[in-house]
Amino acid sequence: MRWGKSNFARSVAFRWIVSYAVILFIPVILSVVVYSQTRGIVENEIKRASGAMLQQVRYIVDGELQQTESLGAQLSIHPDVRMLLEQTPGEVENAYLLYKTKQELNNMLSANDFIKGIYIYSNELGAVLSSETFVEERLFYEMKHQTDAFAFEDWLKLMKENQPGKYVLLPVENAGKRTITPSYVRSFHMQSEQQSAGMMLFPLNVEKMKTMLENIDWVEKGHVFIMDSSHQILFQSAETESISPSAYAEWGSRGSGTFTDTIDGVKSVVTIESSDTTGWKYVSVFPTDVFWERTRAIQTMNIAGLLLCMMIGGAVIYYFSRKNYGPVKRLVSVFSKSAPQGASPDKDEYSFIQRSVLETIRERDDMSSKQVQQLRVLQNYYLERLLKGKTDRNVPPAELAKAHRLTWKSDRFAVLLFYIESDGSDRNVLALSQFIVSNIVSDFIRDRFSIHFTDVDGTLAAVVNVDPDCEEEWKDGMEDALAGAAEFITARYQLRFTAAGSELQTGLDGVHQAFLQALEAQEYRMVLGEGMLIWYGDVKPSESSYFFTVNDQMILMNLMKADEFEKARAMIDHVVHQAFQSQSSLEIAKFVLLDVATTLIKTIPDQEQAGIAWDEWRPLKRLLSCSTKSEFHQELLDILDRVIGALRCKQSVQTSAGIGDKVMAYVQEHYSDKNLSVSMIGDSFRLTPQYVSKLFREQTGQGLHDFISQTRVEASKLLLQEGASIDDTAARVGFASGHAFIRVFKKYEGITPGKYKTIC
Repeated sequence: MRWGKSNFARSVAFRWIVSYAVILFIPVILSVVVYSQTRGIVENEIKRASGAMLQQVRYIVDGELQQTESLGAQLSIHPDVRMLLEQTPGEVENAYLLYKTKQELNNMLSANDFIKGIYIYSNELGAVLSSETFVEERLFYEMKHQTDAFAFEDWLKLMKENQPGKYVLLPVENAGKRTITPSYVRSFHMQSEQQSAGMMLFPLNVEKMKTMLENIDWVEKGHVFIMDSSHQILFQSAETESISPSAYAEWGSRGSGTFTDTIDGVKSVVTIESSDTTGWKYVSVFPTDVFWERTRAIQTMNIAGLLLCMMIGGAVIYYFSRKNYGPVKRLVSVFSKSAPQGASPDKDEYSFIQRSVLETIRERDDMSSKQVQQLRVLQNYYLERLLKGKTDRNVPPAELAKAHRLTWKSDRFAVLLFYIESDGSDRNVLALSQFIVSNIVSDFIRDRFSIHFTDVDGTLAAVVNVDPDCEEEWKDGMEDALAGAAEFITARYQLRFTAAGSELQTGLDGVHQAFLQALEAQEYRMVLGEGMLIWYGDVKPSESSYFFTVNDQMILMNLMKADEFEKARAMIDHVVHQAFQSQSSLEIAKFVLLDVATTLIKTIPDQEQAGIAWDEWRPLKRLLSCSTKSEFHQELLDILDRVIGALRCKQSVQTSAGIGDKVMAYVQEHYSDKNLSVSMIGDSFRLTPQYVSKLFREQTGQGLHDFISQTRVEASKLLLQEGASIDDTAARVGFASGHAFIRVFKKYEGITPGKYKTIC
């Protein structure tokens, strides 16, 4: 490709010259545009910043007000407060009720720092309860609200009016001074009457609001106000007398927005935000000079930049155009020699260079990727055939290793098979489990041994080549490396693996033999279920006989019939341990355990009960479904416990006379226990729940469950007569909840506990 005079208009050099020439005009145009738009930008910045700042205040204050009103709604339905408002002057004061209500008010006050106090006024009692004290209404007025401009009659009128909830300005005592404080008032309504039963009063925390306003950006250069719906100033960032009251009235008549106004001879930006929740208005007043300070620096920078660009622009065009085009021209001449014929014309020199470089890189990467893929396929194919004993045995291992790029240094081999499980729910991780395990294990092992992985019928297999110098301690080194890899994989990917390893074998035939040993060792993983690595040498079965003889069966049956259950349990533990010794055959172990289960069930003397055991317990099926030693052991112990229960139940039949009186006495003693049930009584008398219930009905003529419920109901009637609450009574007589108590009480008494309290 050649770039001559005919191609100059498309060359990079021509574009550079045009671009650099445009640079000379950009500062001029940009400076004019920036200067003309500066005022509009600053005005928008003023509105945005002021509005955002004020919205932040509104969101915070509205949120606090909503919490205050929510607290008022919660307090209006509080049972203790309602009980206090229902008291009349003639009743004896309930000191505990007052104490508990004051504690509740203290808890509410500590959870809401936006309010300074919680006061509850009762019309009937003519008194006020707060988190601090309970005093008569006039004394409370003198303590908290008395001023020359706010008489007791005005305060009392406010307390007695029917008010669903509003904010008022009240003189409130604070740190020895009475200040005009915004307060939230809301009357209490009784359910059966429309008039007010009392009033709640929440003085707001003025100090917190002032602190919030003082933390706003630029507040020290302006003012922030909060007005109520009557255009009264509730809060302000600082005391000021420079703003006339007419301005306040004008703000109240305006809607939300930002405008400029001259206040006290200073041109200022006024922003108003209206609250949809309370109807309050949030107003900020800042001098415009606060914002215009930024534009002066911008104007100065524009002029300086314009002059600087005009001075050096011409020199830049000449210098960079000449300097930069030299390397580009040399690169074009290099790639032009190897450019393919018939290629489409490029836009400029850069496009030509980019296309040429990308084609070269792509060709190199394709060749490298194909070689890696082909090598990996060949290695996996060869290793799989080697493990299955299908490779050419006449070729020395060193030549095969070199042909497939396998780093084998000796003819001593071992095989590992990996069984991988996931502790997490990420399907992507489980799908890549073999890739993850093989790579991480390789990183931990490759410094000690040469290891190569492949997939054999869905199982991850590894061929390990052991150096002769490491034969003595190769197992220890392998266990250490696998332990480190397992810890990392479990922590990072929530994967667990169990490896089954063979003994060291010699030659290519030995690889196949090692694979068979690893397969046999892997079978023991399902039974042993222990450890991260199972070696064939540790689990290799030997010639073993059937060790659970007829004599052993007779001993076990005699122990069961003689009530020596602990000895029988110890014998079963010994049999399980002997069955799963590493030298025992798995088939013999399973037969022994099935024989033990059959022997246990044979000890049940009642043929009908034994038949039920075979049909309902299904012991053989449950044992055959077990896959680990611990599962077999647990199932045998469960069968033992069931047989012991059947034997004890049979023995207790002879001693069950008079059981009804004993059960009645037991229920009278334990009826307050929530866990009392037929099962609990059966366990106490060493009888099955069904049998103890049957004996009780036969001897008393009443169901055991009904007797428990009636006993609890009779005890609850005494507590209700003493004035205990329904929930407290339910807990004290053993019911799990008040709803369950109400349901059972009505079933046996025909009325609810609440109705019973009113008539007793």
